[in-house]
Formats: sequence, structure tokens, C-alpha cells
Amino acid sequence: MNTRETIARQALELEMIRLRHWQHIMNEDLKKKLFQIPIHVAFGSEAIAVSVSNVMTGNDQLVLTHRNMAYNLARAGALKPVYEEYKLSQAGVSRGRMGSMNMVNPARGVVYSSSILGNNLSVACGLALAKRVNGDPGVVIVTTGDGAMEEGGFYEALVFAKSQRLKLMIIVENNNHSMSSTIEQRRCNIAIDRMCQAVDVRYTFLSSNDVFEYVLALSQFRAETVEQARPVCVEARLALMNQHAGPTPGWPTDPMNVDIKNGLVVREASEDPLYVLRETMGEHAFRDVADQVASERWN
Repeated sequence: MNTRETIARQALELEMIRLRHWQHIMNEDLKKKLFQIPIHVAFGSEAIAVSVSNVMTGNDQLVLTHRNMAYNLARAGALKPVYEEYKLSQAGVSRGRMGSMNMVNPARGVVYSSSILGNNLSVACGLALAKRVNGDPGVVIVTTGDGAMEEGGFYEALVFAKSQRLKLMIIVENNNHSMSSTIEQRRCNIAIDRMCQAVDVRYTFLSSNDVFEYVLALSQFRAETVEQARPVCVEARLALMNQHAGPTPGWPTDPMNVDIKNGLVVREASEDPLYVLRETMGEHAFRDVADQVASERWN
């Protein structure tokens, strides 16, 4: 591994651990009821959020759902502007006007977030069409979930994006946690790969929660959508380690008990991207970076 690759890996490691630590800070303040608005944390989404942020270029746009905390923190590169937005302060990324579920940060490419299920897919298609018409070289990246993609807008977005040859990357976050219900509880299985195959949209499935693997995969898919002027769809299997909204744990029997310890999650499970990162880095190196992050001032 050369020096440049080493520096790049170290930067990703730092971003991952910071993102988890910042969410813990937010979760602890949610427990203290310091916010006036509903907030959706995203423990378990760190690898995909950091990867998306790292493959974006200056002309790219990111379109998000109501659970946008991880992506907004990753794009902001700091906790304070996002935290202040949750406090409805003018110091926030949207000057305190957008709150949590509609938070945007145009300076960092986050141009739209929506609490309406499936709504952001249509908006993303419109943005990508505008880029094509205007000759803009950028890509539009849009996130959705295993619940939101049940809306008709998902299929329509696939058809429209393919028909119009849009540079669109759809990220399906499959966390099996829509309104606290599992896929098995609410619907039959949907083969996203076969939906994409039906309209000739390139598809890939990511399940390792390895940030290094994800950056390489998303970089390749981003390059492909630019070179071939065609949409791509990425399904990422996540393990959401918090309840639907509010702090975790939220009630005495809440099984999603995420404890803070030096800013890190105490959960040894392969679906946790921080656990995967620790296995890759080694315990000593991981703890050194964790201690550095825990000692940083954010406010």
C-alpha cells in the first residue's frame, strides 16, 4: 500500500468513527429532551453514508429521505452545523428553517430531503434530467428504503431514468425497519435485482458494511453512470440499531440498546459497520482513533 492509499484509508477510518461518535452525542441529548422536533438517528448507516460522501464530486447532488442524519453529518464534516439545525438555530446548515426531516446543505451538495415516502425519487429524476439538458457533468444520488421503495415512484423512477438516460444512482437502504415493521410482517419479498433487470438498469448488492469495499464499488458505479449515461441501482443491506425515531433506548423493553462508551457502540455484530472497521484496523489502532475522536471539541 502506497502513502496516498494509506492516507485515504486513515481518512475513512476517522470519518467512520467520528460519525458514530457524533450520533451518540445526538442520541444522549435526545434522551435529555433537548430538541423540539422529531429526530431520526441512523446507527448502522455509517459505511454507506461515508462512502456516498466520499465518491461525490463538486457537480454531484444528493437527495435524501427523512432519515438523513448520517448523510448530512458526513457531508458537513462537522457536528455543530447539523446539531444547530436540529436546535432550529440560524447557525444550522439550513439556518434553522428546515429542521430534521427536510434538512438540506446545498453548499455540500445536499439539495433535497423529504419526509414523504417515495417523493424524493421523482425529485431526483427531475434534477438528473435538468443536468442532462444543461450538459452538467454531475451525477444525482438519491437514497430510499425498503419501505419507501414500496411506493409506485420507485418503479416509475427506474423506467423514467432509463428511458431518459439519466445519470442517476439510486441507493436502496434495506434495513428491514420501515415504521418499526419488518418486511416479513408487511409484504411479500420484492426482488429489486429483477425489477432492475426488467428495465435494463445496472444493479449491485452490498452487504459487508465495509466502508473500503463500499467506496470502491460506488466509485465504479458512479463512473459507469457518467460514461454510459445510464442509471444504476445499489441495494445496501443495513442493520438499523435504533428505534424508528427519538432516542435509543426509548422505553424499558426497547431491544435496540446502543450504549455509549468512548463514543462507540458496544455491540459485537458483523452487521455493525464499526465492528467491521475495528476488525479491519485491529483493536489497538481502532481504540487510538476512538480516543482521539472522543477528545475532540465539537461545539
